[in-house]
Amino acid sequence: MKETILNFYKSIYPNTYHIEDAAMDCHIRGGKELDTFIEAGRELCKEGNLQFIRRDVYAYNDDHEDVVGIYKGYRKSFGFVITGPDEEDVYIAECNKGTAMHNDKVRVRIIKSKDSRHKREGVITSVLERANETVVGTYDRQRNFGFVIPDDERLGTDIFVDLQHTLDARSGAKVLVKIMKWPDGDKKPEGMIIEVLGYKGDIGLDINCIMAEHHLPFSFPENVIKASKHIDMTIHDDSNRWDLRHIPMVTIDGEDAKDLDDAVSGRKLDNGNYELGVHIADVSHYVESQKAIDKEAYDRGTSVYLVDRVIPMLPESLSNGICSLNAGEDRYAMTCMMEINQAGKVVDYHIQPSIIHVNRRCSYKEVYKALAEDIIPEDLLPLMPMLKDLACIAENLRAMRYRRGALDFDFPEYKVLLDHDGTPLRIVKRERTLAERLIEECMLIANETVATHLKNTHRPSVYRIHEVPSDEKMELFQKVLNYLGQNIRLNGETLEPRQFQYILDTVKGTDIEQVTQIMTLRSMQQAKYSTDNVGHFGLASTCYTHFTSPIRRYPDLMVHRLLKADMNWRNGYSKRDTTAEFLVRAAEHSSLKEQDAVSAERDTVDLKKTQYMVPFIGEVFEGTISSITSFGMFVELENGIDGLVHMSMMTDDYYFYDEEHFVLVGKRTGKIYRLGETVTVTLVKADVEKRQIDFVLGEVDNLMKIQEEMNISSSYVSKREKNPLGRTSSNKQLKRRGRKSNSGKSSGRKSRKISTKCNAVGKSKHKKGKKRKR
Repeated sequence: MKETILNFYKSIYPNTYHIEDAAMDCHIRGGKELDTFIEAGRELCKEGNLQFIRRDVYAYNDDHEDVVGIYKGYRKSFGFVITGPDEEDVYIAECNKGTAMHNDKVRVRIIKSKDSRHKREGVITSVLERANETVVGTYDRQRNFGFVIPDDERLGTDIFVDLQHTLDARSGAKVLVKIMKWPDGDKKPEGMIIEVLGYKGDIGLDINCIMAEHHLPFSFPENVIKASKHIDMTIHDDSNRWDLRHIPMVTIDGEDAKDLDDAVSGRKLDNGNYELGVHIADVSHYVESQKAIDKEAYDRGTSVYLVDRVIPMLPESLSNGICSLNAGEDRYAMTCMMEINQAGKVVDYHIQPSIIHVNRRCSYKEVYKALAEDIIPEDLLPLMPMLKDLACIAENLRAMRYRRGALDFDFPEYKVLLDHDGTPLRIVKRERTLAERLIEECMLIANETVATHLKNTHRPSVYRIHEVPSDEKMELFQKVLNYLGQNIRLNGETLEPRQFQYILDTVKGTDIEQVTQIMTLRSMQQAKYSTDNVGHFGLASTCYTHFTSPIRRYPDLMVHRLLKADMNWRNGYSKRDTTAEFLVRAAEHSSLKEQDAVSAERDTVDLKKTQYMVPFIGEVFEGTISSITSFGMFVELENGIDGLVHMSMMTDDYYFYDEEHFVLVGKRTGKIYRLGETVTVTLVKADVEKRQIDFVLGEVDNLMKIQEEMNISSSYVSKREKNPLGRTSSNKQLKRRGRKSNSGKSSGRKSRKISTKCNAVGKSKHKKGKKRKR
C-alpha cells in the first residue's frame, strides 16, 4: 500500500493532492481499504516520504535524508540510532521505532525534531539486520501460552512462546529463547525456548545467564569429545624434533592456572650474551586442521576466563592434559631459542618443533620471593642460577623496550574472591611483581622474533597489530593534558609511543598519575589480528604476533601452523592454513571473538562487584573521579569498585559538561569537578541485574528518598543507560556538595575507605555509624 501511494505522488510531483483523491485515482473506493490507504499516507508523511501541506493534503518530498545505523533502545519510551563516532545520534520516539529492537541495524529517515533537546530526530523506515537471534529472559506461563520477559529491558518487548516450544519450563525459569518470527506491526516477536538455564537460587545461574547472553558454550559437542578421546597421548622419540629434555626449564604461572602452555629456559653464554628458550605447547600436533576439534576451536576463537570458571577453547584432555606442559612429564613443544645481547637485541634465533621436559612448576609468588627476598624452597635451589639468568635477560629486554618507547601501563588489578556458592567474599589487589614481568618479557620477545621470522618468509601471515591513535582521540587527549597542566604537544604526523611514555613518566608519583594513565589508554586504538603488518604502536614494535598461547588462542595455533608450513614439517597444518583468503577471514573472526570474550569477562566481574557492594548501600566512602561525561562522573574506590554520580543527582547546582576542559561546572556557584579529584560519596544503589553501581556526593540521611528520586527521574534513566563512551575501567582490561537530607541535618558519619580484604560479605570489619533515618 505504501509503495502504491509513494509511486502515485512521485508521478504527479511537484503537484499536491488530497489523499482521498489519490485513493480514487488508485481505484480504491471506500471501506476498510480506504481507511488503510489514508493511514498509510499519514505514515509516509510522518516518515518524511511525503510533505505535509494541510490536513490530508500531501506532496512528494524529494528532499529527505536517510541514514543507516545501530538502534539502541532505552526502556520503552525512546531510543537512539548510532550512525558513527563523529556524528550526532538520531533520537527515535517510541512511536517511530517500528519493529526495531535493541542493537538492530536500521535505516532512518531524518525528520524535523519536535523537541529542542534533540538535534536530530528520525523515523526507522526499515530493519536491515536483526541482532537478537537469541534472548535471555524469565519465562511467564499463562493458561494457553507463555511469554519470555527479556533481562535486557532495552529490547522493549516480551517474546510470545507457544506451549509446545517451552521445554517444560516452569514460570520463573531463566531461559534462552530463539526468535522464530520477528515483530510485525502490533504483533510481538515469537520464539521457542532452546535452553532452560535454571531457577532462582540455583548456584551459578547469574553467570549462566551472562554466558547465554554472550552466546558462550556450556559444553563441547559430542563429536568433539569423541575425537579428543581418540588422540594418541604417548610422547614418542622423534629424530626430526629437537630433543631438549636435558635443558633445565620451568613454567611460571598463577597458582590456580591449569593450562600451562609456556615454559622458559635461560643461561649466560661464554661470549657474554644470553640464551633464552621459550618453549610452547605443540597444539598443532594434536589438533588436526579442519577436523572436529579444530572447527570447534575456530568457532570459540579463545578461552574465556569468567569470574568463577574457565570456558576452554580446547577439550580438557588437551588443555589441561597432553598439551599442558606439566612438570616431570615429556611434552611436544614448539621452541624459539634466541641469543640475546646485553642491549636486549636478538642476534640469532632458531625455531623448531621439540621434545621438552619441564623440571618444575613455579608460581609467580614463589619466584618473586626467591629472587627478591631470597626465600627459596629446597627443590628450587638447583634452578636458581637459571632463574637469575632469566631475571637478567628480562631486565635487559625491559630496558630495550623502554629505550624504544614502548608504553608501560601499571594499572592495579583486582580479583573478586568467591565462596563455593558464587557469593563474593572480598576483593583483593593483585600486584604485578618482577616474576610477572619476567615471563611477560620472555613472551614478548618470542612473539616478536616469530613475527619477524614469518614476515621474512614473504608469505601471508597473521600479526597482532595496534594502529596509531586517531586524530580525533589525539585532539581530545591533548585538551585533557593541557587542562591537567601538562604543556606537551603531540604531533599527529610524527606520533610515536615514546611521546606517550614521556607523559606517563612525567606524571609518575603525582596526584594525576592514575587519571593520565586512564586517559592515555582511552586515546589508543584497539589491538586486533590482521594479515596486514602495520606494527604494534603500544609496544613500539614494527612486527608482532601471538605465538605463546595456542591452548587458549586460535591465532597462536594459526601461527604454529604457518611456522610448520614454512619448514615443510610433515604434519600439523593443511594447505588451507597458508592461504591469504583463510588467514584474512580467520584474523577478523578471532578479533571479534576476543572482543566478545572480554565483554563477557567484564560483565561477570561487574556482576560480582555489584553483588559485593549490596550490603554497603548507605555507607560513605572516599573515592577518586576517574571519568567525566556529559551525564555525570564515575568515582573509583580504593578497591577498584567504580560507580556513577549522575548529574541529575547533583542537586546543589545546575551542572554542565565542559568538554574542552573535561570538567563538570556548576552554573550558579562555579563549583568544578575535575579528573583525579578525591570526593566523598554515599553508595545509594547497587543494581545486580543491570550490574550498575550508583553514588551520590557527600553523606545521605534520607536514603529512601534519594532512591525514589533516581527511579522517577527520566533524565537519570536515559543518560545512565546511554553511556556511549563512558568509562574505561582502570582494571586489566576504563548536584550536591556534602549532600544533606531534606531536614538539613547531616548523618554525622565520617567518610572512609572500603577495605580490599574484607573477610565477609557483610560489614563485620567496618565500624558502623549511627543508624540512618528511614
